[in-house]
Amino acid sequence: MTNKTKLISKLLELLTFIPDENLKLGKDSARLLLSNSELLLDISSAGIVLPCISLPDIPFGKGSPLKDDFIPTVQFKSLFAYLKANNLFQRLNHLGICYQVESVKTEKERLLEEVKKTRLHLYEEESADESAWLFIGDRTNWQDPLVELVLTEGTNDKWQDYWLPHIQIDIDTFLNGDEIEKLILKTFKGKVRPFRLLETEKFIILTRARLGIISGVNIALDLGFEGRMSRYHRTKLLKKLV
Repeated sequence: MTNKTKLISKLLELLTFIPDENLKLGKDSARLLLSNSELLLDISSAGIVLPCISLPDIPFGKGSPLKDDFIPTVQFKSLFAYLKANNLFQRLNHLGICYQVESVKTEKERLLEEVKKTRLHLYEEESADESAWLFIGDRTNWQDPLVELVLTEGTNDKWQDYWLPHIQIDIDTFLNGDEIEKLILKTFKGKVRPFRLLETEKFIILTRARLGIISGVNIALDLGFEGRMSRYHRTKLLKKLV
């Protein structure tokens, strides 16, 4: 299989276990919809497609040099089966793509012009680093999923091969931060270490489980704790660009 085929196949396999009503699965495809049935993202043999918005070729420009290495699918399935059976799954918050560009400013301007031609909107969250955190979708219904695009020009991070480029599956749960970390360690048999993406002095807000890498693209599962305040994030922290 080609690089793109292997990556798409793995993504589709993972998405079949996510119990979100906005995620519509076909035989060899997955479509992410808004609650008004507007198409937000389409994943198929053609690639990862946003309506009328072009993305860099998979694996998003320069891929990671790491060799393919991924957790057993049964472990991912087990995690979502546990969340669903115990009513601990809230929603799919967003699907995200992080990729490197020559100019964040130029890529942001390009996306802005392309989103203008759609019925979707482009939002931006203030970044904690040099990258740009952009979101595509429609927050009219704050519970609807979004697509995040994380743009970065370059980095000297010694761990960059483990996160650049990457795809993230971000979900909201009814668990607290400690429970999320324990679930990650138990489900993945200690081979995946929970990484605290966002925390305060009192709370672990968002925890990442890096699932592995396929064809130069890292794939991560991000789990948000029950007090994450996704509604506040949608309505207050995201600045509407168009």
